[in-house]
Amino acid sequence: MIESNDWLLKQINVVSEFLQKLFTDMETSRKLNENEQYQKDSFEFERLLENLIEEDRINDAENILFEKLDTNNLMYATIATRFYDKLKGLSDEKLQKSNYSRDEILQGLNDMCDMFGLEIFKG
Repeated sequence: MIESNDWLLKQINVVSEFLQKLFTDMETSRKLNENEQYQKDSFEFERLLENLIEEDRINDAENILFEKLDTNNLMYATIATRFYDKLKGLSDEKLQKSNYSRDEILQGLNDMCDMFGLEIFKG
C-alpha cells in the first residue's frame, strides 16, 4: 500500500507542478494579473474553496469548482490547479475525515485537464 501511495503522490505532484507552470506562464503572457477585478474574483472564489476544505467539505468544494469552471478563463485553471495542490498537502486523516482520497485528487486533476483539452496524464 505504501508503494502504491508513493506512486500516486508522485503522479499528483508531477501533474500539479506541470499545470501550475503551464497556467501561470499562460496567465502571465496574457497579463491577467494586471486586472484588479480578476484578482478580486479569484481571491473570493479561492477563499470559498478554502473555507469548505477547512470545514471538511472537500467534495462540496470540488463540485462548486467544476460547476463554475470556465474553460475560456484561465483564472479557473489556475484556481483549480491550486485547489488540487492544496489537497495534495492535506494529511490522509484530513482527507479521510472529509470522505476524500488521494485517488480523487489525481482524478480531479485528470478531469480538469480533460475540460481544458489537455491530455497529459491518463492513469
